[in-house]
Amino acid sequence: ARLEGSVTATIGGTPVEVLYAGPQGEFAGMDQVNLRVPRSLAGRGQLDVIVTVDGRRANTLRIAVQ
Repeated sequence: ARLEGSVTATIGGTPVEVLYAGPQGEFAGMDQVNLRVPRSLAGRGQLDVIVTVDGRRANTLRIAVQ
């Protein structure tokens, strides 16, 4: 996993493992973040994904966890 800087993430307030954070590879200027979603979040519905890179919070993303 290529991590650029300090990258942390939470889903629904739960800290999650960052598997990869870096260039997307196909589209210039696009970055990608891969997160491990824990089973404990199953069935929780709409949850906010918050990613922080080097102390700066990215835009919040909302996902549905079934």
